[in-house]
Amino acid sequence: MDLRLSTSYAAAPEEVFAIITDRTFQEQVYERLRVSTYDVSTLDSGEDVVLRLRWETRSGDVSTDVRRFAGEKLVLAQTKIWHPAHDHGAREGDIEGEAVAGRITLTGHTSIIPTGDATTQTFDLHIVASTPAAGPHLEALVTEAIRIRLETKFELAWSWISGSF
Repeated sequence: MDLRLSTSYAAAPEEVFAIITDRTFQEQVYERLRVSTYDVSTLDSGEDVVLRLRWETRSGDVSTDVRRFAGEKLVLAQTKIWHPAHDHGAREGDIEGEAVAGRITLTGHTSIIPTGDATTQTFDLHIVASTPAAGPHLEALVTEAIRIRLETKFELAWSWISGSF
């Protein structure tokens, strides 16, 4: 299953990058989502910046018919590797992740691109289940959890940028 989302921020690429790789910012995203558990880490790896995210949904977020495949809670883990900025501030990143004890894999790409007075961030993700019988249900569940997280992240970033948080 594919997921493509994008948004624009009224800020320079450097400011957007600083916000979205900030540990406190990422923790606030999870607090807004009211997830049961989360972990956020960032580290420099040569010229790249690595952002590792892991979170568990609340048990009520997993429907009864999917629980036999996914368990009581959905556990998701992602690694985003942000590469150095180009001359005009644009950045690209690679995304890898998994959910449901590795039965779902996530791969993709994200970018931050200056667009006039704004910066656009885009996500192109591919979510694949290795369990044929439950695959479509699990893919839909994970895709929806990621979509909700990204939309919440977009909203919080808009607040940080506007100073209204």
